[in-house]
This record gives sequence, structure tokens and C-alpha cells, in this order.
Amino acid sequence: MSRSGEKKKFNGYLEGITLADIVQLACLERYERKLEVRGDGFRGFVYFSEGEIVHAESGDLTGQEAFNEIMCFPGGSFTFTAGKTTTRSIYNSWNFLLMEAMQFIDERNYTVSLATAFTSLSVLVVDDSPIFTKALVKLFDEELGARIAGKASNVEDALRILEREKPDLVTMDVNMSVAGGYMPLKHIMIRTPVPVALMSDFSETNFGTMMEYLCLGALDLVEKPKDEESWNIVGKRFKRLGQNIKEFRVGNIRRARNPGVADFKIPVGGPAEKLVLILGGVGSLIELQKLLVSIQRNESAAVLVFLDLYPGVTNHLAVYYEKLTILNPVPLTSGAPLLSSQCGITYWHGSWEINRDEDGAPVPEMHNDSGLLDANRLLLTAANSFGDNLAVIILSGTDLPLTEGLMEVSSSGGRIFLQDPDTCLFPDPILQLEALHQHESFVEADNIMNILGDFF
Repeated sequence: MSRSGEKKKFNGYLEGITLADIVQLACLERYERKLEVRGDGFRGFVYFSEGEIVHAESGDLTGQEAFNEIMCFPGGSFTFTAGKTTTRSIYNSWNFLLMEAMQFIDERNYTVSLATAFTSLSVLVVDDSPIFTKALVKLFDEELGARIAGKASNVEDALRILEREKPDLVTMDVNMSVAGGYMPLKHIMIRTPVPVALMSDFSETNFGTMMEYLCLGALDLVEKPKDEESWNIVGKRFKRLGQNIKEFRVGNIRRARNPGVADFKIPVGGPAEKLVLILGGVGSLIELQKLLVSIQRNESAAVLVFLDLYPGVTNHLAVYYEKLTILNPVPLTSGAPLLSSQCGITYWHGSWEINRDEDGAPVPEMHNDSGLLDANRLLLTAANSFGDNLAVIILSGTDLPLTEGLMEVSSSGGRIFLQDPDTCLFPDPILQLEALHQHESFVEADNIMNILGDFF
């Protein structure tokens, strides 16, 4: 006790704490507590008693609706103090409430309009074609509302603009060169690290160069458009990239060595008895490459990969990865049975399900091609088809609604692994999933056999 008779108190700062962490702490300590959340024009209260959430209020909202609104608040300040209420508006368990809130956050985040993604963002265009540069600048300026930080026809000029303007995004033609023959992206990542989207025709030579640049830290591959339709696709892709680009952590990217050719191939077998399902967001391509190269054996599992990609990349990726892994990469096809040692690859789109045919073989089926991937549906059906023979790996930037699906995977005995947030280009979605405590462990892509060796 202090001389005044009051208990000693501490003032401090906790870095990286989330509201979900505070909620769990309050419930586990089982005291009478009050959490107050404040921000611009916002104020909400959550009350705890005997290890449960008993009441929440925010404006005119009370109960679970208010709790969800508070958990969705993007940022501000909070106080966590002793507090008591005589009102009870919540009766569900805190575990259930937190799971529902996380799903609510997922769904709300995905209703954010991509049309405003580039507002306040700045872009540097690096390309030696004046005609293409003019068209790309027009796309960013007039259609996406971005500020043009500069245009550069060579890497030397690009580096000078980068150091002066600090843009949010750089688009770069992979055929650029610099004095001495060094790869230009290496110069950028050493001197002024920044998110870089590579642009080129997807010829075999150019695509190989793009994949080499990924190993140096580029975040995405985009095909140079040739007509109005492909320009529309490119516009949508850059809207998608711009949605969370302010949250990207380029310094987290671990560069990779260019992989060698695989020593052998596992023959494609019969219907898969196990499934490894990989979901990856923007910036996860290099982690996928490390993961596939690290697989050294596979007796009975199929691998399915759903990545946030430019749509035209899938076929080229399958051909490129064919040389690097003992698996058998193919573009994912709806209606074709999943076979052991196959690796189906596709981009985020439509409503996919994993069902069993009349002979019991697992079959991926796409029922709706519109919109981004319905990850919950994919996970639910995969869990129903494979049970404890399912492993799910979530890579950087996977900001799809998938809480419900992951809960089903867990309850069915499946295994869930998350990429270590410290290695993620976009760690926020992984941190949200970590708060659910459904994952078995973090995973390093280049050491996958240390964790999943028994599964393969």
C-alpha cells in the first residue's frame, strides 16, 4: 500500500494489442471490468463479469449488435478499468461472441468499395514506352484517382524520383535495365523499399524474369493490357492492390534464392486421401514458391492453391512450378477428381466446393464464377469431405471472410496453420485469425516438412 492508503498503479503502453486480446484477457481473469473504446465521433462500452461479456452499448445499440460495432472500430483509444453494470443484454458465451464478431469484421471489411481504394495514394510508373506510360498514367489518374508521383523511362530516373517522392506503389516493366547489368528491382529494394507491381507480356522469358523479381521482393505480376477488356482487368487488379497498400510491410518480405530444378517427380496417383488447402493474399506468391519447393515427399495428398492473383497468371504459374517441385502443378479445373500428388492452382474467384462423387472421389466444383472467392464455402465443404485428413495453410494477406469455415475445419479435426505475421507483407488478416486460437502453429514456408511431414 502507498502512504495515502491507495494501491499502487502503473501507467504503460502495450504495442500491437487488439480489442480481441483485451476481451480475452477480461474474460480469463473473471473480474468486474469495463472496456471503453473511443474515436472520432465514436464511443462504446463493454462490460465483463465472472468470465463472460454481460453487456455492450454504443450509441443507440446494445447487446451483441453493439459489441460487433465496437469490435469493428478501426482504431482509436481505449481504457480497461474496474467497472460494473446492473444491465445484462448479452447471454452467449464470450468464445461464441468473439467468433461472431470476427466474422462480422470479415464481412464488413469486404463490403468496402474498391472504387475508392486509390484515393490519396501515389504511383510511380516505370516504363520505356511513352505510349504505354501515357495510357497507364491515364488509368491511375482519371479512373482510379491516384496521384502520379512521377514517370520514369529508365531505372536511374526511377531511383531519383523514389527517393524524392516516396510513392505508395511502383509499376515496373521487367525489361528495364541499369548500368552494369544488375536487376533494377534489386537497386530499388536496397535503396528505397516500396511495393512494386511487375508488368510485362507473359511470354516464357518474361514470366521467368518476373518470378526472379518476386524473389527480390516484388508483390504482384500484372500482364500488360492489349485491348479494352484487358485494360478493365488491369484496372480492377490495381484497385485490389490499392485497397490495403498503406498496411503493407515491405520490410517483412524475406528474399528467396532462385530455386533449382526438382530432382524427381512423384507420379500422379489415384483419388486423394488427404488434402492440403492453401489460401494466399497479395504478396504470397513467393511464400507459395518456397512451400512447394520444400515438399520432399507425398504419398496420398492433393494440394489446392487459391491465390489473390491477376487472372491470367494461373496457367503460366503451373508451367513455371512444374520444373521446381516434385508435385504436379495444373490449373484447377472444375469437375475433375482430385488426385494424389497433383497441385491445382487458381485465383480468387467464384464459389468453389469440394464434394465426393458417386465413387467417393473428391471433386472440386465451381458453382458461380462471379465475385471474389467464397472462402467459407470452400472450407466448409473441404472439412466435410476430408475431416481430419485436411490441412489448411493461410498465407499473407488472406483478407477473405473465412471464420465460419475455419471453425468447421477445426471441429472436424482438420489442422490449421498460419504464416508467421513477422514474415507477412500484409500481416493484419493473419493477426485477426490468430486471435481465434484455431491454428496449430505458425508455419515457415521453407520448412513445411518439419511441421507437416507426417501429413504427406
